[in-house]
Amino acid sequence: MEKALKDRLVVLADKYENAGFLEKDPSCFMHRYRQTEDQETVAFIAAALAFGRRDQILSHVEQILALAGESPSDWVASGGWEPHFPDSPASFYRTYSHAAMRSLFGTLQDILRQGTLGEYFRAKYLDEGEEPGGSGTSIMQRHPCQDGKGRNAHAAHLCQVIASCFPDSCTLIPKSSACAFKKLNMFLRWMVRDSSPVDLGLWAWHDKADLLVPLDTHVMQEATRLGLLAPSPSGKVRAATLRCAEELTATMGEAFPGDPTRGDYALFGLGVDEGL
Repeated sequence: MEKALKDRLVVLADKYENAGFLEKDPSCFMHRYRQTEDQETVAFIAAALAFGRRDQILSHVEQILALAGESPSDWVASGGWEPHFPDSPASFYRTYSHAAMRSLFGTLQDILRQGTLGEYFRAKYLDEGEEPGGSGTSIMQRHPCQDGKGRNAHAAHLCQVIASCFPDSCTLIPKSSACAFKKLNMFLRWMVRDSSPVDLGLWAWHDKADLLVPLDTHVMQEATRLGLLAPSPSGKVRAATLRCAEELTATMGEAFPGDPTRGDYALFGLGVDEGL
């Protein structure tokens, strides 16, 4: 990557990674809470609903939090969500049915009864076991090895491990090995990156260098326009896939060594500004 482009990306990240980013962004909700278990739970719910128009995303998360009361993690773990999400194909938000929401909350309930989301996903990442969804299947093959730093390295990304914890009935969490896991990678950026006015940095056990850039329309378009991602053979923006996320993350590592997902602020913010 040329120095001029590196410098431009750093300037853009500096511009957009500030407290103002929280306005009208799903990341704002987790900052309302002080307890780790509530921050994690609210962040996961907000990320899972991050699809479509931002005002509609925020509105539907607000609906859930109004029901959840002071402690969303307790509300989920105790089953307080059940009366509000019947096993029905009726839509709750866009393509997400009440039944899909029920599957999401039911899985989160199973996890929270065992501890925090961070504790659970860390254990799964280090030593995958039976999934709370009960399917007994996984979307990836894991081959632990030592990476030379005394820690386990995995063939699967953490986003894949988390996705495998949810049953197919939970359509809010894509499980296809070809998808970019945008929502989960955004959630992970919130949980892992530290020293940020936006990201919480709760999960010190995961290296931010191993995060993947969350791919959405804005990010894909700007990455292609700036030459950070090659276009498709037809010259159009490629579909967002895990391979694209890996490629863009590796490239962003040149501009942000050890912290590649900081580049998400540069591309997302630029894309939103240009879309106004």
